[in-house]
Amino acid sequence: MRTENGRTLDVRDVRKLTHRVLDLVDGHGRISASLRAELTSIDRDCAVSRPARAPFQDLLGRLGIATLHPIELPANDEPFWFRHGRPLENFQSSAEFPLTADVVVIGAGLTGASCAYHLADHASSATRVVVVDQGDPAGEASGRNGGNFELIPENSVGVYEGLARERLAFLRRTYAGLPMEVLQAESERQASLVLGLSLRNRDLLRSIILRERIDCDFSPRGWLHLASTEEEEQGVCEEVMLAAQHGQRIELWSRRKIRQEFGFENGYLGRFIPDDGTYHPFKYACGLLASALRDGVELYTRVHVRDVRSERADAHRVVTNRGTIRARCVIVATNAFTSQLFPELAEIKPHQSQIQVTELAPDRARGRVVTCEDGPTFFNQPRIGAHGGRAPLLMGGGEDRPMRTPSSRRRSRAVHEQLLALRDRFYPELRGVPPSTEWIGPLAFTPDQLPAIGFLRPGIIIAAGYNGYGGSYTTAAGCAAAQMAFTGQVPEWVPEDVFSPRRLTSAEPIFMTQGDSLWRIAAALCRQLKAVNKQISDALTLRSDSVASAVPRQSPPRVSRMVRLETTEPGPATSIAPDILASFSAFKPFSVSEIETLLQNMRRMDVARGTLLFMEGEPGATCLVVVRGCVDVSVKVRGRPQLLAQLVPGSIFGQASMIAGEPRSASYSIRRDAVLLEIDRETCERLLSERSPIALKLLVALTQGLVAALRTADRHRMRLDPEPTTGDFDQLSPSSVSPSID
Repeated sequence: MRTENGRTLDVRDVRKLTHRVLDLVDGHGRISASLRAELTSIDRDCAVSRPARAPFQDLLGRLGIATLHPIELPANDEPFWFRHGRPLENFQSSAEFPLTADVVVIGAGLTGASCAYHLADHASSATRVVVVDQGDPAGEASGRNGGNFELIPENSVGVYEGLARERLAFLRRTYAGLPMEVLQAESERQASLVLGLSLRNRDLLRSIILRERIDCDFSPRGWLHLASTEEEEQGVCEEVMLAAQHGQRIELWSRRKIRQEFGFENGYLGRFIPDDGTYHPFKYACGLLASALRDGVELYTRVHVRDVRSERADAHRVVTNRGTIRARCVIVATNAFTSQLFPELAEIKPHQSQIQVTELAPDRARGRVVTCEDGPTFFNQPRIGAHGGRAPLLMGGGEDRPMRTPSSRRRSRAVHEQLLALRDRFYPELRGVPPSTEWIGPLAFTPDQLPAIGFLRPGIIIAAGYNGYGGSYTTAAGCAAAQMAFTGQVPEWVPEDVFSPRRLTSAEPIFMTQGDSLWRIAAALCRQLKAVNKQISDALTLRSDSVASAVPRQSPPRVSRMVRLETTEPGPATSIAPDILASFSAFKPFSVSEIETLLQNMRRMDVARGTLLFMEGEPGATCLVVVRGCVDVSVKVRGRPQLLAQLVPGSIFGQASMIAGEPRSASYSIRRDAVLLEIDRETCERLLSERSPIALKLLVALTQGLVAALRTADRHRMRLDPEPTTGDFDQLSPSSVSPSID
């Protein structure tokens, strides 16, 4: 429609109108009712030229006024967090660029700022810490994110079903060749480690903000995650137990509670974590850096790092456009830009997220963050700008899209439309209101969606790859990197087998190549096996004879109690030919020389038929390999022995007691004259401490034996089930790898 004089509003008209209106805006971004009515009338009645549409809608968006026309992408693409000044813009600690340093931190975002803060305790005239950034501090992902900090990072592909389930899904997809039982044990450990890391991060974040009095609109008022499927409901219920193990309280909210607190409907329950919430990430990063600068850390912005060259473990050259810095240690806190400096970390891939702001929205969130996999979406209402029941609404969502380079920022119209639809679902009264700004932020994703924190090589520390959860990881990641820089050791709360960047350079899982990791996995399998064994024992004791008859009624042969060291034919294990052991599947990965070394650390036992080897309930600190003969495994039921399995040559047994340090859960007796090999816990630990490849292979063999034992025990449990599922319940025939009950 034309104006009264028939003229269409052009860009110049809109600029004049904008200047006139903004002069009348009060300190809270509001205008009078009459002026709002005038702008609504212009939108309804006046024609606007195509070039002028975006700036006119931007004006309406800044004032929270609805339009009758399709909502375009706003012309403004600056992040909300940059509105209130950039205190460290083009900051240079000295006119002369440094040529030497003890520690160089590349990147001055949230991670780099945390590194600087935690390194500041060591910065002095004798210890020089230098931070460089290719732009201004927190100018990339740290100043372009959603401003949330969350205890449980919801890393998932598809529908989120709980942290432990997501870890298991990733491991199954990535390491399909590993036994399910191993992946299950590792997924539970990883879920616990991730939760522990994010909890440490949240505690550090809070303590630093309070201690340093950083004005960053800190609002730990809670995080509500809305379930969108029944499977997700089950997953969030399981997380209540996981969080409880770390002393954290999680509330499950009913649909009614969600409606009362936020005023919108949801078809499923929600998970509410009280101490999570929102903060101003740009102010926080600048506050960390300001504190570090006061303590002697140096900062140089707009420095482009071209290369990092290592001469030896404690000598590295950081090549920049302003000169080369020689450093003892380098911390790389470049997140989505990491692979540009280190091509070997190409698995840290850049993605982009899109976030829009709607002004003067009803303040329903009140400093809390809401997330939902339906979208997916998150939204919050920062405390800066909140007044009189209104506050800015930050809405992010849609699938995070891969980027060719992390510097490219191309907003998607499809995501824009999706964000508007999501916003209108939760805030229907905002329908038609244009967003005031909409921006792109670079993210860094890893294949397993865990951060990369650790040594890439001696003296080069990586802290990157947060998968969209910078608020949940970066403060703790910076603290860990600082500790590594000055101690040369990886903190125990970021174990290398889970978080090391080196895991991204190999197709083999690190957790299957390190002794500590394998021992932990074996211990977890032992716990699972113990639980299943107890279920079997209880079932055998309590079930009726008709059900118990499903178990083989054989009994072990009569035995006489033996003294442990009185073997029939004592002798060294080296008397056994290596090729005999090599013929067993558990030992096929060993070379002949490795088997010879292993035999030197074992003891041969020649045991006669009818001998009781171990009694149920006895202490156990050794495990054994059946070389020849047959071993019965039995438990007592109503005071009588009940045969559970027969172990054939190649079987490994007793490792559960040895690894867990608990009593034997079954009795072992010799059915046919046997030759056994025995190794004790002390020998295993010594081999592991020497980082012997033989020890790692032995642990893998023990773990495989535990998997076989767990599967055998599971089959026994299924046979005792009053309503068993369809399956093979024939007489169990042990595999050559330890189907042991112990």
